[in-house]
Amino acid sequence: MAMTIHDMDQLDTMLEAGQLMWLDVITTDPDELDALGERFSFDPGAIEDILDVEQLPKFEDYDDHVFVVIHGLSSDGDRVDTREVDCFIGQNLFVTVHAEPVVGIDWLWDAVQRHEHLAGDSADELFGQLAEVVGRRYIEIANEIESRIDRLAEAALDADPSVLQEVQTLRREEATVRKMLRPQLLVIRDLRKRNMNEIGKEAARLLGDAYDVHRQVVESLSATRGLLTDTLDTYRGASADQQARATTLLAVYSALLLPLTLITGWYGMNVRGLPAAERQHSWWIVTLIMLAIALVSAIVFVQIGLIRLPGTRQGRVTAGLAAAAKAPVKPFTMLRKPVTSGSKTIVASARRATGRASLRRPSS
Repeated sequence: MAMTIHDMDQLDTMLEAGQLMWLDVITTDPDELDALGERFSFDPGAIEDILDVEQLPKFEDYDDHVFVVIHGLSSDGDRVDTREVDCFIGQNLFVTVHAEPVVGIDWLWDAVQRHEHLAGDSADELFGQLAEVVGRRYIEIANEIESRIDRLAEAALDADPSVLQEVQTLRREEATVRKMLRPQLLVIRDLRKRNMNEIGKEAARLLGDAYDVHRQVVESLSATRGLLTDTLDTYRGASADQQARATTLLAVYSALLLPLTLITGWYGMNVRGLPAAERQHSWWIVTLIMLAIALVSAIVFVQIGLIRLPGTRQGRVTAGLAAAAKAPVKPFTMLRKPVTSGSKTIVASARRATGRASLRRPSS
């Protein structure tokens, strides 16, 4: 059941009733974060971590709650990027804090409102679902990189100079994702294996699914680096072969012109009796013949690929992976059956952009 929370006292009432609450907070205001930590007795060190610039994935086990930092997929201009998502897992309270909207969170938010059983029976199970959704977002990036590498391989066979720039672009994007995914994979692995009161058996199973998804992406990205290296080697080999063919052709062309040059030099001496030397337009005729030979030679070189005109180069294969990062989440099958108990999941919003909730008590 989705609700609009106008007062944090209303949240306290629901928590006392034993209802599972998901509070999603989009803010970077230190005062609001301090108020959030004070309201729910979150550890001050966790609040300080939220205010730090881009924490790596990690988790801290406190007495009555677990603080987890994960990173969801996002974009920065035409480049792929990640956004920090700070999670608090309590007894019946799940709080997510992030500076900007994250597509994976928005998708799960809407899914829980439509299908309450997806949230499970506790906050740790809801976090397990979120970890899997966040991981599946990275699968889209891994698949897009592999698809673009396939197109790059064709361009590399043609020794297209744009391959160098494209390979560097994909390497940069892959490094951005891998930098966050590797520690995030370890965090999920440790969460499902450690014996913590806030992480139950069902949540551990869900985290196992999230771990498998993250591991698949990490392995795919590891293979990607090898594929990019192979593509670069293919380009270098094709470029070297093209240069060798150009050298051979120019050598043959020079050999063909050498006798003509010899004859021209021989008959170009300052003697009388040369054919058409005394005619009025003979110089223009010879000049036009020379220009025609040069033009025909240039056309032949373009057709066989020795000369590349700006309009004949292949377009860029990729201009960053921002489009894949912004793409909506693809639906995937949830095998969890609806719970038969009468519990309800309250999805509460504290998004400053919509103003649907306040993190502070109303002034008296």
